[in-house]
Amino acid sequence: MKKIVRVLIFLMAFQMEVRVRAAGDVIEQPAECLKAISNCALQVTGSSFHFEKAEQKLHATAGSAVVMQSPQHWRLVKGSLWVEDGRGLEVETLFASFKASFGEYWVLQKDSRVLVRNMSASLKVTLRDGKVLDIPEGFELWISALNSKGQSDYGMIEPINMKEHLVLWNSLYRGGKDDFVREVRHYRENWGDLVQKSSRLYQHLTEREIASVNEKEQAAEARRQRKAAEDRQIKELYRQRVFER
Repeated sequence: MKKIVRVLIFLMAFQMEVRVRAAGDVIEQPAECLKAISNCALQVTGSSFHFEKAEQKLHATAGSAVVMQSPQHWRLVKGSLWVEDGRGLEVETLFASFKASFGEYWVLQKDSRVLVRNMSASLKVTLRDGKVLDIPEGFELWISALNSKGQSDYGMIEPINMKEHLVLWNSLYRGGKDDFVREVRHYRENWGDLVQKSSRLYQHLTEREIASVNEKEQAAEARRQRKAAEDRQIKELYRQRVFER
């Protein structure tokens, strides 16, 4: 009986270890650091990397370099990271950090930019200058370094380029072809008309920008009026001192 229990424990341990190791080859630094589930630098030299633990499930493409500081905190150095289930998980990059309370998203390091694609997540993006952005489902955004004013450069929120994304997604997808097609269809149905949503989003941003400009103009006019009133008061005081003593 004890022998059977030992065999079962061995099999369970083996299966758990396999789940946190790569589908292909991975260089771990320090060696076998994945077993410690902390402070582990990984270079994906095989076809892909898959990690599952509790409520964290993520995948990296071939050639990616990532650092796992803990199951809740990852850093993408190079390549692409698919956060399939990232409740309580934070992904950090050179230009921004990403966190979602639920859902899935992608973070891609592309040349001197980071591209984030929100598939279904309640996603918050914190830029290096401290600004926080909300990325709607079905949209992507590129982020770059700080500019000369110390502000993070980033692009317009745009619909996800699915023609490009499907190839990348399929390279990490571990289900069958029918399952993959079903998930793609599910997203397209849930997202609805992204072009129409983009139009409404840009209109909202434009209205906010116009409102901001109007507020600035009103504030500037108020300052001009206050300055004119102060100048009149000073002139009146000067007149009284000179001519009414």
